[in-house]
Amino acid sequence: MSPLNLMLSFGSLRGGASPVSVSLPHANGSGEGKKSPLPPVLLECGYYDVEQVHYLTQALLVTLAKACVEKTAGDPFSQRAGVLPDIKKEMLEYLHQQSEAYACGSGISSHGMGQVLPPSKVVDDIFESFIKSKKNLFSRVSSKIIDSIKKEDKVDDFVKELDRTGVWVVGRREARAKALLKRVDRSKTYHCEMKFDTDKELEDHRSTCNLRPYNCKNNGCGAFYSAHHAAAHDTSCPHKLLSCKLECGSLIPRGEMEAHVVTVCPMKIVKCPYHAVGCLHAMAQKLLEQHCTEHMGQHLLETLQYVQNHEVAIGSHVHRIVLLEKALQLTQRSEAVDIGTVLLTVKEHENRVKQLEAEVKKLQADLKATDASAEVLQLRRELRNLQKQVEGSTLQSSAYPPQ
Repeated sequence: MSPLNLMLSFGSLRGGASPVSVSLPHANGSGEGKKSPLPPVLLECGYYDVEQVHYLTQALLVTLAKACVEKTAGDPFSQRAGVLPDIKKEMLEYLHQQSEAYACGSGISSHGMGQVLPPSKVVDDIFESFIKSKKNLFSRVSSKIIDSIKKEDKVDDFVKELDRTGVWVVGRREARAKALLKRVDRSKTYHCEMKFDTDKELEDHRSTCNLRPYNCKNNGCGAFYSAHHAAAHDTSCPHKLLSCKLECGSLIPRGEMEAHVVTVCPMKIVKCPYHAVGCLHAMAQKLLEQHCTEHMGQHLLETLQYVQNHEVAIGSHVHRIVLLEKALQLTQRSEAVDIGTVLLTVKEHENRVKQLEAEVKKLQADLKATDASAEVLQLRRELRNLQKQVEGSTLQSSAYPPQ
């Protein structure tokens, strides 16, 4: 039997690719048969939503860090760097399994199946479920004791360490993020799968694809997003130039508009500088100088009247101050007189007390010089005897009542 002869002819895959043909052996074994053309290779657009890819790229690293922290939390014998390779492998397998399940209409996502959800919302549930599955016994017990803020700090530190050491470079994470996005984006809203036969068709499509990468053109912004977010970004970009709200003719960045209209805008309404002296005109800031020039005489007259009125008021206040000073002086003098009177009275009382003390001392001395004390004792004895006699008579009279 003749050997199988395969004849492969390759054309340019980018410019009208020639189909690959295979020469099949003839039934009689001669090796000659009909050529069966293979279908042409189609060129896929391959654009993804920039914001979603960026979110998932970062979320992959954060989820890996959280899973490692949960795996080693409360376990003094386990190190985050030591469990990192196994956790990463398990995470990739888990994400692939769950995203495939979601794409088939099942999975662990808690969101409604009929909703068109961003891939980030769908994948967040998968990430959260994986992190919970990595909690060991120590972690489950210590979660009631360890402050959650401290755990978040550990995650942040570990994310920075992973990023710095290049354990999982951005390019590879981005490729994983795109594959994950493609599987969970069942509505095909956040990635483009359109395919074309030629480079020209692909190029024409990519120039108008809603998911094409787009840089904000506003000076100083530099935001990067997919084209279908351009309108939303344009309505909120702080660097977009807008016409002044007060119609001064200037183009002002949106983020500086409020400061412009309340400070330097020539159309800002201001009061006349002579408002305090009576000028009640209000005008655009650019007309202020002209107003002051045209109404100089009026401003001077109003200022003069204001000064004169205040001179009268100042004179009245001066007169009141003088009267107050005189009243204060009189009060101080009366207070001085009152203080002198009080001092004199106190001195007189002190002298009187001294005189009384001297008289008491004199009486005590006289009492000692006489026998008045013995006489007083004798009189007290006689008084007690009389009291006893009176009490005895009273008892006898009560014992014999009248007939």
